[in-house]
Amino acid sequence: MTLERYQVRAVWSDDQFTYELHREALGDVVEVTWGPWDDATQRRFHQRWFSPERLRIVVVDNEPVGVLDAAIEDRGVLYLSRIELLTRFQGRGLGSRLIRDLLVQARQDGATGAELHVLKANRAKQLYERLGFRTIADEDPKVRMRLDWE
Repeated sequence: MTLERYQVRAVWSDDQFTYELHREALGDVVEVTWGPWDDATQRRFHQRWFSPERLRIVVVDNEPVGVLDAAIEDRGVLYLSRIELLTRFQGRGLGSRLIRDLLVQARQDGATGAELHVLKANRAKQLYERLGFRTIADEDPKVRMRLDWE
């Protein structure tokens, strides 16, 4: 598996890929949290979220396999809004690598720490904990997590 160009900026034609990716990567978590997947509702959420100018497509061996949505906010904190990978690329260290690279870059860019929200039913919470994030607020059905630079 060769990770390359994972900082490729999304374009409008990535809309369908990112929607299908979200369903594959988090559909089960959405269903556990809110009940059966409702395509019309999820498409509305997706339309409000999809903004190519702030998204990065993760590319492995010339194939799009994921998406990153992260930025340093006005208060100087990196906010990781979304990281999703196709299921066949999960559990292989790719997500950890992407987040570590993102954290290194954010620190170099002057961020004071990093935050994210994660649904309680999402097993990615364990990944974030392994990377040093700690829960700072319970915002049911999510938790807010933070990583301060040491």
